[in-house]
Amino acid sequence: MSNSVLERLNASWDDAQEKRDARRSARRTPPLVRIWDGDWNFIGVVHGEISGTFSWKMNDTGTGELVLPLDHYISKWVVAYKDRKKNVHVTVDKDGARWGGRMRRFRLVKDKDGKRTVVMPFLHDYEEVKRIYMWSNAFLPAVVQFPRVSILAGPSRWVLKTMLLMNLWRTEGSLWALPDDPLDLGSWTDTWDMNSWSKVIKPSSLLGDGTPWTIASSRFKTWHEMAEDTLGDAELMVECRRWLTGDPPPWPGADLRNGCLVIDIVDKSGRWSPDGHGAGGNILTGIWNTVTSIAENGVDNEESMVSVPDTIPEYGVAGWLGTVPQRPYVTYRDGAVTGVEAAEFVWEPSQAVQVTGGGHSAPGVNETISAGIQAIGNILGTAIFVPTAGTIADTFLKPIYEDTIAAFMAVKSPIRSMESGWSHYEEFFARGSDQAYTLAGIIAMRAGFWETREKVSHQLSVQDGAPWFIGENGQGHFFLGDRIASTVIGLPEGEMIVEQVHGLTYAWDRDSMGWDIDLGDPRSGESGLDRVVREVSKMTSAIQQLGVR
Repeated sequence: MSNSVLERLNASWDDAQEKRDARRSARRTPPLVRIWDGDWNFIGVVHGEISGTFSWKMNDTGTGELVLPLDHYISKWVVAYKDRKKNVHVTVDKDGARWGGRMRRFRLVKDKDGKRTVVMPFLHDYEEVKRIYMWSNAFLPAVVQFPRVSILAGPSRWVLKTMLLMNLWRTEGSLWALPDDPLDLGSWTDTWDMNSWSKVIKPSSLLGDGTPWTIASSRFKTWHEMAEDTLGDAELMVECRRWLTGDPPPWPGADLRNGCLVIDIVDKSGRWSPDGHGAGGNILTGIWNTVTSIAENGVDNEESMVSVPDTIPEYGVAGWLGTVPQRPYVTYRDGAVTGVEAAEFVWEPSQAVQVTGGGHSAPGVNETISAGIQAIGNILGTAIFVPTAGTIADTFLKPIYEDTIAAFMAVKSPIRSMESGWSHYEEFFARGSDQAYTLAGIIAMRAGFWETREKVSHQLSVQDGAPWFIGENGQGHFFLGDRIASTVIGLPEGEMIVEQVHGLTYAWDRDSMGWDIDLGDPRSGESGLDRVVREVSKMTSAIQQLGVR
């Protein structure tokens, strides 16, 4: 072997060792925890905390908790709530990911040993979008809300972002409401100046949006209630990330205020991509590539196998970390020697083979019947000198015929019926499918099929860096929303479960630190009480919508 070849090998070895040591050091480095006041003025970096736990949840509000000694300077500032702006914010930066949120409350605790602590629970910034209502008309004052319903159709990502943008304009810079600080003369004239907004939508192209089409409608629903089913059906993920001074701009030309919440909707699943997405497999054949499309009945999904891409350009870049949806590769294998410390697998069969919906006749049906009764009645009435007989008859007959023709629809899934067996649950009534045989009704039916679908969830507690790194923005192999694979001892030999990461929790205290992962649908493992609470919440929301209908 020549000296030049030996030198190159030694250089490569040294470089690899440096990268390994750097990554190992990064994983052992505690997160950067910073506290901010209500105006996003910097208060301080947290050191010496007793413990911290912060969770990311896909399309939902994660929770966080920070426990500090009472004599900590941050604790003293938090406890003195009468001397500061009321809101307290936190950002937690770890492995390229950022958790941002607002303090829900604080608790002064004295334990049996006399130790005094301040416990601060936080809610993730996703809670911000859960508190924004979709008005019937975001551009008019509350006293005039015409038309009755705000409605928009198009690709899912574009529709949801546009609906949110219209209502952010209403809350951040509406002409019909007082600004947050009426004494600031500039706040009266910057209605369209998004650089001063506390929340902004990351721009995206309508023409470049390949997500499935949807129709979003709302009459004072929250954005989360309006978007939840569409996000789940299309497997889209909402990203909420605080922009802080010194960060790269979220898009070219952005000029934001420190602490601005940047909201985006991203497709990390690749489910509707023509190149396919990872959806299953085994350790011998690898991960399968599947393309999802909507079946002819408009509600079922058809999945077909496609060839696996020969090469993925990103994976050929030295040092590149991340996951490409069309070819996920991260696999945790359960066994005696593994990075999986604890695991739980939950499967739930589908809950209905047919979805029924409706309540009101399709557009034009009631009107056609009414016109027919009036025309025939008036013609016959003229012969007996009662020319308004048709109108009189229609008044009496309307309660009988109204919403009886083309008022309901039912779609059965033969795929589910055959897979479920001879004995199965039959029907599910789709919420929100008020008017049959309309685009909104079809989408509500799809939401019903999605809600009653077969569910798989998988919880893992893993060692970070054994062998995969958890992180975002080039500092980890995968993060929230990415697809990863895992094997579970007890399932058929060699079978791999490929699911999206729906939840991540990073917890640390003075003795340990690490990540927990939730894969698949978290609802399949929820308790009966949690399910009852969720259903009651949906029923309350439905009753509220009836009240403002």
